[in-house]
Amino acid sequence: MAMGCIYALVGLAFVLIYNASGGLNFSQGEFVMLGAFVLYTTTAMPIPYWLAVVITIAAVGLLGWVFQKLLFYPLKDRSFLYFVIATIGFSILVRNLALIIWGPNPLKVPALTSADSIRFGSVVLSPENVAIIVVTAVLLLAQYLLFFHTDLGRRLRATAQNPQMAQLLGIYPRRMIGITFIMSGAIAGVAGVLLAPIFLIDTDMGAAVLLKAFIAVVIGGFGSIPGVVIGGIAVGLIEILTAVYISSVYKDAICIAVLIVFLVAFPRGLLGEAIKERG
Repeated sequence: MAMGCIYALVGLAFVLIYNASGGLNFSQGEFVMLGAFVLYTTTAMPIPYWLAVVITIAAVGLLGWVFQKLLFYPLKDRSFLYFVIATIGFSILVRNLALIIWGPNPLKVPALTSADSIRFGSVVLSPENVAIIVVTAVLLLAQYLLFFHTDLGRRLRATAQNPQMAQLLGIYPRRMIGITFIMSGAIAGVAGVLLAPIFLIDTDMGAAVLLKAFIAVVIGGFGSIPGVVIGGIAVGLIEILTAVYISSVYKDAICIAVLIVFLVAFPRGLLGEAIKERG
């Protein structure tokens, strides 16, 4: 469930960009990786842990804004394929920069708490896994309240549905898209913060998370936030059940097989829409 929530968070960041721009951001995993590395750097400073987390999320959110300025807008009037290729190039660049800055050796971030485990009846969980589930639930609730119960959310949804009409109604699509990219970066930063205390940090961690998040998006359906949550949890359960009852060696292969099945048989996913190029 915990890893499924991580995939759901990264998939949510993926879907936000897709809804806002019609593009697929295949560098989203590198935002997660940078969140983990920035947390490693900030926790080494003489500041409280919570402040290090806030600085990390803010920094990755700011990177999302810079990302849309440097990559999205120069390519927004071209085929979405140009944007996809640019995001792949950006991910390679960021991965190599991280290798130069933090080095090739895996790094470890301090644990969120000194407690070893939390018991719920007969179930024993680590504090980090509980934090992942709780934070994911809070973020999803916040997203729902934002999009459906605030004026900003209505503006964001109007821009995602029809930027030209939104502009005629007095909404600034460029500003709304910028906010969406900041939100997407911040959510990926949260995923990196939640992953960092559990695993060793390296430059390849983002690619692995992105693959599972993409599978979650395909299962749930492009453009559907509830769908990506269902898909993320499904991928997490598929992984652990495969590891327990078959072998951990085959868990990635089975996840990719599920991806192929959905791409061929259910291209719209469970709750989403077909991928299409938006004008």
